[in-house]
Amino acid sequence: MIVSPFTPLFFIKRKADGIDSEYIQTFATTDQILLQLIGGRNDTVVAQIISEPDGAVLHQIQFNQWDINDTVTLRFTTISLSTGYYSVNIMGVGRSEVFRVTDDPLILDKTTLIQYSMRNNRQRQDAVFFIDGMQYFFDFRVPGGFKDSNWTFGVESEQFVTPQADISQLFGLESTQKRFTLGGSMGVPVWFGEMLNRILICSHVYFDGIKYSRKEANVPELTVQLEGVNSFVFNQTLQQSTNLDPVIEQRNHAAMRRVDDTNYRATSSTINRLIY
Repeated sequence: MIVSPFTPLFFIKRKADGIDSEYIQTFATTDQILLQLIGGRNDTVVAQIISEPDGAVLHQIQFNQWDINDTVTLRFTTISLSTGYYSVNIMGVGRSEVFRVTDDPLILDKTTLIQYSMRNNRQRQDAVFFIDGMQYFFDFRVPGGFKDSNWTFGVESEQFVTPQADISQLFGLESTQKRFTLGGSMGVPVWFGEMLNRILICSHVYFDGIKYSRKEANVPELTVQLEGVNSFVFNQTLQQSTNLDPVIEQRNHAAMRRVDDTNYRATSSTINRLIY
């Protein structure tokens, strides 16, 4: 059994030199943490929400099941927690890195909510984005955002020069590229950069509700904050998508806001808010 690598929690098994990053992964109370496990139909799954730092078991996680094929089953659930510090323990997989859930606007204003999904289930075998015809988006909140000083502009155009050396514009399409900075003053662990690179292969990626795409083959650029400390800042060039199908966009935004059959979240530039 594996945890889908698109799940926005980190189950890290590694040995590394240096000092660990002090950054603690952060979610808002309104974020929906989608946890997916993929394994055999007869596998037994035992998973728990752990309170940190005391290690007390808060409750057992109950999973929904969906058969991918005759032998492989998806087990999935959405975790929504009140403020506090937590980890997730999955028997046979391990314990996730500690994460924080907060409703403090001073903290959340310095974060960006990234939501991502694929156009269908044929793109990957290690995640499921449509279950019984319903599309699911993952929520991944990170420290950082877009700086005005990191905008660049481009254009694709076709021009005609007249015999009198005048220029006539036949066709033109402008574009704006922005550099997304992942990591604040203390940086983040390296697996945040790996996760961002993975997310950007998805068909639909939204940063605080606005759709962006990776610019060509650009990948996150790693900057070392302090030698010997495993904490980094990543910069990624993105281009905002502007010419979008309104039907697809309406469907995607409804899926991103959906909590359950009756409750949806209203979006703002920095945080999702639960509405009824």
